[in-house]
Amino acid sequence: MRLPLFRLYLAVLTALTLAAGLDWARPLLHPLHEPGLPPVASSLAHTPAAAQRVRVLGYERERFGGWSPREGCTTREHVIAAQLEQPAPACDLPRHAVGTDPYTGGTFTVGGTEVDHIFPLSAAWDAGAHAWSDARRHSFANDPANLVAVDGGVNQEKSDLMPSQWSPSDRSARCWYARRLAGVAASYQLSLSEEDRRALRRMCLWR
Repeated sequence: MRLPLFRLYLAVLTALTLAAGLDWARPLLHPLHEPGLPPVASSLAHTPAAAQRVRVLGYERERFGGWSPREGCTTREHVIAAQLEQPAPACDLPRHAVGTDPYTGGTFTVGGTEVDHIFPLSAAWDAGAHAWSDARRHSFANDPANLVAVDGGVNQEKSDLMPSQWSPSDRSARCWYARRLAGVAASYQLSLSEEDRRALRRMCLWR
């Protein structure tokens, strides 16, 4: 009986999310609340392959633009607000409000959080974004599917590392992370090295 009840719970959660008009924020929820993510194998089948990551000269964070305005504040504030344990207005976030960090399974405070690009911007540049228009790079940098609020220290540790070099310390989140990153790669046709493709498959080996 446990499995059907869990599916019912997910269905109710999804319905409530849609009813609240927060459909854009669904990618920001905890890993266990994202049943619609495509399997890694499916995403990789539609993702360009590369023998290895090749560094492309010219990357600067500014080439992806800043945070987009959204309902009076920015994408960044909405990403953080979507992960808080207690609801708070995105444009007036309490500095000491607490949220869940899916990479560690722990918590963060608004004052100590950073918003991470799951598929790092510099890695995206190397994987094909260097050839995009400025508008497409800006859209990518503000895509909620590629954004997650995490503890600042964790974000600094991850930096621009890809799956063959880094994975969430919370093992239960690794398949979620792999699915999110592979899905973003497929959506934007960003190439993944053979090393990274193997790492992504390993993270979802039993799921």
